[in-house]
Amino acid sequence: MGDQDMHANKGFTIIELVVVIVIIGILAATALPRFVDLTGDAQSASVQAIGGALGSGINLTHASWIAQGATATVNSATLEGGITVGVNDAGWPENNSAAGGDGTVTAAECMQIWSSVLSSAPSIATDTSGEYQATVASPTCTFSYTGSAGRSIAYNSSTGAVSITIP
Repeated sequence: MGDQDMHANKGFTIIELVVVIVIIGILAATALPRFVDLTGDAQSASVQAIGGALGSGINLTHASWIAQGATATVNSATLEGGITVGVNDAGWPENNSAAGGDGTVTAAECMQIWSSVLSSAPSIATDTSGEYQATVASPTCTFSYTGSAGRSIAYNSSTGAVSITIP
């Protein structure tokens, strides 16, 4: 009789298995929403990285202007690779012309700044056909990430300030 009791207690009952499955289901249901939003986190991180790179490029251009004498007669800076960036009288990037800038920026000049200052820059357009959309309210260029609303990079060409907006 002792051997029969020993064989009957091997394994799990159906109720124990159902309880374990229910607990795993509850854990999965509470953890899933956290992992679903990883795309938004990745997009935000990408915009922050591009914004940081843009800010660094802006500051390197300004440093090149300072190294050339930091006067209004210095109209452009040459970056690595022979890239010419036109600067305004304060030394901040404004276009890609060796003649420099006039103190106001257009959407086309914002795109020139983006492409000149960033190495391997993401695609940009004045509409939503690029990865970023360039708009301007002079002196500020705004580069909005088209993959998700609310993510943008703003560059003020009169102060050199770069700010990043993410939700």
